[in-house]
Formats: sequence, structure tokens, C-alpha cells
Amino acid sequence: MRKFIIKIIQFSFIGIIPVFIVGVLYFVFDPFKVLYDYESFYETNAKAMVMLDKDYVSTTTFIKKSTDIDYNSFIFGNSRSIFYQISDWKKHLDENTVCYHFDASGESLWALNKKIEFIDNQGNNLENVLLVLDHETLIQDKPKSGHLQIISPALVDNSNIVEFHKTFFTTFLTPKFLFAFIDYKISKRIKPYMKEGHLLDDKKRNYDNKTNELRFDFFEDLISQDKYYTPERISIFYDRDTTIQSYSPECIKGNQKLILENISSIIQKHNTQLRVIVSPLYDQKKINKSDLQYLKTLFGEENVFDFSGINKFTNDYTNYYESSHYRPHVAREIMGIIYKNKM
Repeated sequence: MRKFIIKIIQFSFIGIIPVFIVGVLYFVFDPFKVLYDYESFYETNAKAMVMLDKDYVSTTTFIKKSTDIDYNSFIFGNSRSIFYQISDWKKHLDENTVCYHFDASGESLWALNKKIEFIDNQGNNLENVLLVLDHETLIQDKPKSGHLQIISPALVDNSNIVEFHKTFFTTFLTPKFLFAFIDYKISKRIKPYMKEGHLLDDKKRNYDNKTNELRFDFFEDLISQDKYYTPERISIFYDRDTTIQSYSPECIKGNQKLILENISSIIQKHNTQLRVIVSPLYDQKKINKSDLQYLKTLFGEENVFDFSGINKFTNDYTNYYESSHYRPHVAREIMGIIYKNKM
């Protein structure tokens, strides 16, 4: 019996060693940047990086910077909202505006509301707000999971802090991520398989940690040199029926209405200059008529601008980096339209 117990202890110890080593790697490298304090979460034109939770990046950067910077104007939305560049937005605003991108990847309506509530509770003014919406955002009325989309603990009074850190550590432990991460650390090269499942990323980007603004100037430079739209990239742009308009299913129902009404009450409290933008997506699906009418009734018809469906923006594939994200010049033109209060 004694030998049996010793064998169990030996095998247990052998099994613990790899877990211990992986745990050390996690705490040494902090691959998702959720353990330690960082001056900036992104490095401009970095060769490669682990994909980060943009919700956590946006929230943590706001908390850190707002101790010295009195932000009063905000852009909310999913990753499509990052192309509404602040230098373009400020041309339509007062000189005293201090702007911040408070975006998140795959942003949900539920989490967007938490961000607006957080800013209000922090005591910041919301003098100007851009709400960049689409069907994908509006339909999501519950918290999301996964290491790229779990909400920052600060936005929910740290009620999810255990689940938050568990999510990142268990993601690190998955063989797919761990192998890709170690391979990159050794080879110093991004290989195609590493980008599958949004594990690592090699897109060159510019980042301003005061405004939390990401830009892809490298891509714009390639486009200006006629080097971006290669056959491989063009193949992503699937065919669409550009003659018969299709509509997204209705999504603003019970929970969505409660969330949107709460956002509206905060907007009214701050007397915010609000603009709601329904994004021009490559799929050319028009926002549901009932959903659009609800937004106009709640926020004011003069404040809601619908660019979804078949139009000059969505007809041209060169207005997009790929089939999901439209380019800054589109956002720039949209801002010119919405601040003239005419289509």
C-alpha cells in the first residue's frame, strides 16, 4: 500500500510539472496583457502580437488616462467604429472637445450600455457621442464569453473578475494557442496557421494611447500604390444581389428596448449632441424597418442616420478592407453628411 501511494505521488508530481511550467510562462509573458500595467497596449507597426480583448484595452486605457485627461466626447461601437477617426470628427465639434474611442471587438448592445453607464458614474460629461450600430450589435442583449469579448471587470463592479482571468488562463492552456505562441516566440515569425481563430495577428497598425484610436495607415499606403487589392483579397468579396433589397430580421425587442431606453436617459441627462449611425455593410442588408423606426422615435429622427442597404458606399468593394470593415474615407464622408443634417 505504501509503494502504491508513493507511485501516485510520483505520477502526480510528474503531471504537475508541465502545468507549473505553463503557469510560469503565462505569468512571465502575460500574453493577453491582463495581469500587469502597460503604458500602451499596442506598439505602432509591431511585427506581430497576440490578439487582445479590445473591451479590456478600451476600458483600462480610459481609467488610466482619465485621471489626467477630461474626456467629454466618445465613439462607441464594434470594430467598425474605429475608422471614424478623431481628427475627422473634431472638425465638426467645438474646440474644447476631448475625444475617446470606447470600442470593443464584436461589441454587444449590453456591453455598450455598460460603458456609457460607467462614464456617467465616473463623472465625465458626454457632450458628444457617436453610436455606430448595426444588426450584429443590436441583437446582442446579454454578456459575451471568450477571451476576445468577455467584458472588462471594471464595467461590472468586478463581479466577473474570477471568470475573466480564468478565461484567459484556460485559453493560454489550449494546445492550439500554446503551440502557436511558443512557436512564434522561438521562430519570431507569424505563420498562416497562427492567425486562424484570431490567435495571433500581424497587421501593422498605428495606435494613439491617449484617444485609444487604432489606424491602419499601412493598408492605406498599399491602396494608394495599387498594391492592396490582390487577387487573394478580392476573392473575399462575394457576389451580392445589388438590385433587390434584403432586410435584416427585427431585433429590437424587450431587452434591447430596455437597454436603449437606459442609454437614452443618460444621453438626455447630459444633453448630449448625439449621432446614431447604422453602418454601411458589404452584405448590403438593410436594417429592419421596425428597428429603424424605433431608433428614430427614441433618439430623434434628426439624430439617426441609416447607411445600410444598397447604396454608393456598399456597391463599391474598394470602400472596404475586407467584407466586414469599411475604410476611413467612408466614415469621413458619413460624418460630413450627418453633421449637415441631411442625406
